[in-house]
Amino acid sequence: MSSFLVTGADGQLGQCFRAVAAEFPNHHLIFTNSQEVDLARPETLQYFFDTNPFSGIINCAAYTQVDQAEEESEKAHQINAEGVQNLVNFTEENELFLVHFSTDYVFDGMASVPYQETDQCDPINAYGQSKYEGEQRMAQAKCLHTTFRISWLFSPFGTNFVKTILRMSKTKEQLEVVQDQWGRPTYGMDLARAVLSHIDHPTFFDFSCYHFAQRGATTWFDFAQKILGLTKSPCKSIPCTTAAYPTAAKRPLYAVLDTTRIEKHLFLQPLRWEVALEDCIKRIEAG
Repeated sequence: MSSFLVTGADGQLGQCFRAVAAEFPNHHLIFTNSQEVDLARPETLQYFFDTNPFSGIINCAAYTQVDQAEEESEKAHQINAEGVQNLVNFTEENELFLVHFSTDYVFDGMASVPYQETDQCDPINAYGQSKYEGEQRMAQAKCLHTTFRISWLFSPFGTNFVKTILRMSKTKEQLEVVQDQWGRPTYGMDLARAVLSHIDHPTFFDFSCYHFAQRGATTWFDFAQKILGLTKSPCKSIPCTTAAYPTAAKRPLYAVLDTTRIEKHLFLQPLRWEVALEDCIKRIEAG
């Protein structure tokens, strides 16, 4: 049985791995939060390794406050770049493997066709910059490693667009939602299953970067429309432009990820985002 350390287990993605863990009895997952394993303190990693040996790390720990990162760029850098370097150093020293997660925000959003893994990165906000620096640390790692770039993460856990729309629709008659930003939603449960079902595959680490997202591109407005429709909410969504909804951090207008590489190499067929959303809402409603 393979043992993997899952860092950041209390976060949204970490909870997704916890939720699907029972589906993979051949894997023993050791879940740790930032109090137990702090990426800024490598000695906490060593302690855990000494007491609970594992063969690899699935790093779900990250600084994810996109707007706040504009004022806390040093904190974002410490976790998303320096913390990743500490993981890389540790996995190299102990001959382990490392799976990491990044974001579509490493791109500037000025493209008109889906982004491939090899396309030039050009982050337009502090959060994206910190994640890009983490990617660069990963790319130079001498251990077995790969990075999953994901976009528009949603799940039954944590804070995300789906849960925000569901919450706000209960108290408001209408919601203004941006309609000129395009992307591909990523269902955390589907992502966790994709990783755990292929992590022992001999060719899993053939590429240092994969794009993963659900099939089908959409806008935030259409995403919201679908959420409200599935829940039969009387709340209405009203389209607006990015310019009319200013945020502290700039968002890429077009951040559609091309997932051809992972689909062909690992024979993956991600669910369409509408199907994944239906499953997510059922889980949320079931508590």
